[in-house]
Amino acid sequence: MLTCRLKSLRSAGFTRVMGATCVRSVLCALTLLGAVGCASASIDLGHAESGLGELPAAVGIAPGGLDEEGVLLLVNDFEATTSVLTSRTQLTAEEARSIAEFRITADGLSRWFSSLDELGALPNVTEETFRRLLADANASGYVEVPGFDPPSLAVISIPPNLGHPPTSSDVTVEAGFDGKPVVEAAQLVRSRLTNTVYRENEQFVARTIAENHKAFSLAVGNLFAADSPHARFAKSLQAETLTLLGTMSVIHPTILVAETAGAKSYYARGASGGYEAIPVPKYPVMMRAKLRLETGVEGDPGQGVRVFYPAWSAKVLRGPAVVITEGGG
Repeated sequence: MLTCRLKSLRSAGFTRVMGATCVRSVLCALTLLGAVGCASASIDLGHAESGLGELPAAVGIAPGGLDEEGVLLLVNDFEATTSVLTSRTQLTAEEARSIAEFRITADGLSRWFSSLDELGALPNVTEETFRRLLADANASGYVEVPGFDPPSLAVISIPPNLGHPPTSSDVTVEAGFDGKPVVEAAQLVRSRLTNTVYRENEQFVARTIAENHKAFSLAVGNLFAADSPHARFAKSLQAETLTLLGTMSVIHPTILVAETAGAKSYYARGASGGYEAIPVPKYPVMMRAKLRLETGVEGDPGQGVRVFYPAWSAKVLRGPAVVITEGGG
């Protein structure tokens, strides 16, 4: 088994990693393959409209920004118990109890905040509450930090002597482009699902997260591989920002978002294996990666990636599953 830690996708030739000489990018051979397969239903995003009242605004939280996202992730994290909220976040016992009690309905079901307005309406929540929550959200990794990591943290394995070009089923992603082992990433994705899941759907959710994280990781790698048609396509867009989304969909497990002057365009893998323009997608987004491609100009900082796991919802999972063929007429 060859294990390639993607130290540099910028240089041509070979990279010696962990005692084995690996082709600079195993991923190039996978660029024309279809997505990692799984059964899936067509699911809307299910995002609530973002609210922002006086309390969060008073501490500098902008509507639709990363701080708003991070504070919501924190208060919706069931691992952030009253003990954590009082010790780490430094909330009062009353503030922490208000947040924890909101998470459980009168019927004993789990509940999530859909906006900061809901949080601000709780008893005992003040401007200082938001200030402390924002500080902890930034300090504890709930807010996506600026900048990029080098695309060298992914660990991808492929068996030697296959006798055929590698397919996605031959490849094992051991760690993603944030360096997180796949099990850790899957746990984080699952923890940020903001609706209940019917017990018989749990296996489906776990399988889909694992398969689509793999598709997402391979797609990120292909966008950095110099001889990949996907990388050439991404560069041809000449976008101000590029983001790859990892979704809950089997048809479009990854979606490339190109933004210039505030206008966004969306692209997904088509039947040919290449990226094609699509309408605004309506799938739950389980992971995203900001991408920085090398430009070759003087002072170019080179390739970079920043992976993040947002909150997501798929309300169809709350009841018995009904399989719907995506893209059907």
